[in-house]
Amino acid sequence: MARVPEKRPDPSVRLERLQRLQALTEALAAAATREEVLRMVFERGLSVVDARAVAIFSERRPGELELVQGLGVSEEFASGFRRVFADEPLPSAEAYRTGEPVWLASPAEIAARFPTLVPLAKREGVVAWVALPITLAGWKGAVGLQYGEPRAFDGEERAFVLAAVTQAARAIERARLFDAHKRLAERLQQLQLTAGTLSSAATPRDVAAAAFRALGAVGACAAEIHALEGPDAILLLARHGRAAESESGPIRLDAPDPAAEVVRSGRALWLDSPADLEERYPHLARERARREEGAWAVVPLLASGRALGALTVAFAEPRRLEADERNFVRLVAQPCAAALERARLFEDAARSRAEAESASAVLGALVAAAPAALALLDTEGRLLRANAAFAALTGLGRDAHEGRSLSDYLPGVAGDQVNAIVQAARDSGRAEERDVVGETRAAPGTTRRLGAVAFPLKVEGKFAGFGLFLRER
Repeated sequence: MARVPEKRPDPSVRLERLQRLQALTEALAAAATREEVLRMVFERGLSVVDARAVAIFSERRPGELELVQGLGVSEEFASGFRRVFADEPLPSAEAYRTGEPVWLASPAEIAARFPTLVPLAKREGVVAWVALPITLAGWKGAVGLQYGEPRAFDGEERAFVLAAVTQAARAIERARLFDAHKRLAERLQQLQLTAGTLSSAATPRDVAAAAFRALGAVGACAAEIHALEGPDAILLLARHGRAAESESGPIRLDAPDPAAEVVRSGRALWLDSPADLEERYPHLARERARREEGAWAVVPLLASGRALGALTVAFAEPRRLEADERNFVRLVAQPCAAALERARLFEDAARSRAEAESASAVLGALVAAAPAALALLDTEGRLLRANAAFAALTGLGRDAHEGRSLSDYLPGVAGDQVNAIVQAARDSGRAEERDVVGETRAAPGTTRRLGAVAFPLKVEGKFAGFGLFLRER
C-alpha cells in the first residue's frame, strides 16, 4: 500500500489537537499516583493520539526491555514481547536502541522494515505503528502505538504525537517519584520499627519473623535466615511466612545454593523469575514450584566486615526489584545481621552458663560426697566449698566457711601449719602432704594430729586455686 500523501494541516484539526493535548495535560497534572496517571493515559491518551493500542516498555537492564503496561494489545503480543532485547525486530526495541522515533504509516512500511511482524500485524489489525524512545531521569524505555488504519504522519501529526507521549511520560515519571517518596517514608518508618524489634530479638526465629514483617513492605511472601555452621557450611536457622515448616540440614559453602553462594561471595543475588532460578539452580526447581514462589532476593548478613549468614526473601510472583527496593532489602539485612550475631552470642552465653552451672553442681556433689574432709580454696587460700566432714573437723558451720581465710577456720598453730602447706603447693606446683599438730575449734584445749594434703588446681591450663584434704591421725 502506498504511503498516505501528506496534506496541508487543516487549522481546525490543529486547534482540535491542541485542545485535546491541553485537556490531557490538565488531566495528567491532577493525577497523583502512578496508577492514576496510567489509567488517565489509557482512558484519555489513546483517544488523543487516535491509537488503538499502546505498549509501554521499561529498561530492565542495559540492552533489555520489559513490557510494564499495555492497553489494547493482544495476549499473544503481551506474552511474546514480555521481555525484549534491544536488537530484536520490534519498533519499540529499535527506538530504544537508536534513540530515534520509528514511524510506520502503512502495512507496506511495516513489511519493509519489520517483515517478521507482518503476520502478527495482520492478525491484530495493525495497519500503522509508531515507537518513541523515552529517556527521563528515572526511566528509560520506549512507547509503542498501534493504529487500525493508515496514517499520514506528517510533520504536524508527528509533533503532536511526540508532545502527547512526552507529556504522558513526564506525568508517569512525576507520579513514580511521588510514589517513591511516599514508599521511602513508609519504609523508613518500617525500618525504625524493625530495628526496635530486632534489638530485643533473642533467637534466630525472632530475627526471621521481624525481617518478614518489614519485608512485607515490598510484597515478600517468606523470609529465611541462614547462618554459618562451622567454617565450611551454612544452616537454615529459621523461615517465616509461606511454607514456614521447611527444614534442611547443613549446606556446604561450595554447594550450588543461593544462600551458600551469597555467604561465600559476600554479594547479593537478585533472581527475578522462576526461569532465572531454574537456569542457575535447576535442582531447586521442584522446591520452588512446591512453595509457589516466583522471585528471590538473597543478601549477605554482614557483621564486623564478614558474612555470617544470608537473608533470603521470596515473592509469590515474578518480580524485578527496583533500585530502591533492593536498597530496602539490604537495609533490613543490616539490623538482622547485628541481631543474629547478638542472638548467637546470647545462645553461646546461655549454653556456657548452663554448662558452668552443671559443672558447678557436679563439683558440689563431688565435694559433698567425698568420705574425707575436703575443701576447695581460691588462689588466695579463701574457702570456696567445704563438705560436712570438713565442717565437723574444723568446728565451724558449713555456711560460715565460705569466703573465710585459713586463719578464720583454723586459727593458731594448726592454721599456720596448713597455710604453710598451701604455700608450698603454690610454690612447687604439685601436691604437698604433711602432718599438722594443734588445736581446732571442734575440740578446744585438745592437741590433735591431722594429716593435711594441699594440691594446686588448674582449669584449661591456668591456676585456679587449691584442694585441701584433712584427716585425723
